[in-house]
Amino acid sequence: MMRGRRGRLVCAATLCLPLLAPAQARADAGPISVALDYTALSECPDAGDFKALVIGRLGYDPFYEGAPDRVHVQIASRVPAFEGRIEWRDKEGRWAGDRTFPSRSSDCRELARAMAFALALQIQLSPSGGTPPASSAATPEDTGRAATAPVPPPAPPAATPLPSEPREAPASTRTAASPTSRPVLAFGAGASVGFGVSSSVVPLGRVFGSVAWPHWSLELAAEVGWPSTVRRADGAGFSHQELLLGLAGCGSLAPWSACLLAKGGAIRIRGKDIDAPASPTGPLVETGLRLAVMQPLGRRLYVSAQAEGLLLLTRWRVTLDDNLVWTSPRFAGTMGLDLGVRFP
Repeated sequence: MMRGRRGRLVCAATLCLPLLAPAQARADAGPISVALDYTALSECPDAGDFKALVIGRLGYDPFYEGAPDRVHVQIASRVPAFEGRIEWRDKEGRWAGDRTFPSRSSDCRELARAMAFALALQIQLSPSGGTPPASSAATPEDTGRAATAPVPPPAPPAATPLPSEPREAPASTRTAASPTSRPVLAFGAGASVGFGVSSSVVPLGRVFGSVAWPHWSLELAAEVGWPSTVRRADGAGFSHQELLLGLAGCGSLAPWSACLLAKGGAIRIRGKDIDAPASPTGPLVETGLRLAVMQPLGRRLYVSAQAEGLLLLTRWRVTLDDNLVWTSPRFAGTMGLDLGVRFP
């Protein structure tokens, strides 16, 4: 029994030897009171929390500002974690012992608990002053238990209740999952009038399909012009008709869009009321720009008003009886409306 008690006392002396050497020479008059100077980082326990840890170990409050012994407790930042230091000074302000507490953890509270345990043990083993209440007096058995008691592990973090409503996904996730970021298919038909594509204003009809993203789209269209007839004073003449396929690349900023156009196809010419009618067919190539504005008509339907300016890269001349009666212009234009439906 005595051997076990001695073993506990040796352990206590070993733990606190750097601090206790000057203090153990004092008489066993009772537990001491000390004045505390406490400095720590903002993420560490404050002075009140640190005192509470020490008081919880001792069972009474040893801190008194007018006490002759003064303890300096400091917790500073040291890469990669923290470092603590406890320094004792006597009533004349002379150094009486110190100890450092390096920490390998990023939890400053864990370091503060270890330092509070060491300080409580130092106070418990260094009696030198007034007698505390009888209930707080430490016996040799209590001293041995305090010396060998392990530092309690840090309290587990409080469980955070799950939110009652789902959190909103980050902006990048919402964008990736948003339907507007996926291509939208559209199909439709339209009607327009052409200026300069014939000797007179001519109706045009078209069907189209497109694939669209938030700010740009591609469109493929088939376009046909209404046959237009040109006659001389004697009634002889000719008719011509355009058949075109078109590709458009568009940039959009709702509700407006601007497109670069390329059209290619054929022009059919047929003689009317002449002795030897001919029906030649030749290539027709156009390019130009389109400006459009769109108005939704519900979730899927929409209507679009548009105007095109065209440059005719191929030009045709029509003669009757070796007389030139019509030459296709260099520039042309159209104005019209489209009605479309989008999927999804």
